[in-house]
Amino acid sequence: MTTARAFNERGDSVENPTSGDLNSLLRELTFANRFLVVERLDAENDEYYIQAYLRDDGAYWLEYRDGSADAHFRTSCRTLPVLAQIITMWLYRLPGWRETLPWTPWPGVVGT
Repeated sequence: MTTARAFNERGDSVENPTSGDLNSLLRELTFANRFLVVERLDAENDEYYIQAYLRDDGAYWLEYRDGSADAHFRTSCRTLPVLAQIITMWLYRLPGWRETLPWTPWPGVVGT
């Protein structure tokens, strides 16, 4: 099983979160608690994570980093169920999560 930690801006943290934990943490995002980060603790370095950020317009930035600065991508999402599905699929390493939304390299990544 994947060893992971989910935490938010407010400081709440869940070790080895379940899909239910992720859904709860995502539903708690507000303008005073804007982000949720899920990081892999069993990865080769600390640059394996996925993060959701609540924007001022009510949509979300979703980004992931896959081990290094040149493997850092983002997308935008308007619906919480889709956001929860992608993060859960990423956490459990299920295929297809990258195909759900169009991803672009993080601004500033070499080649962008």
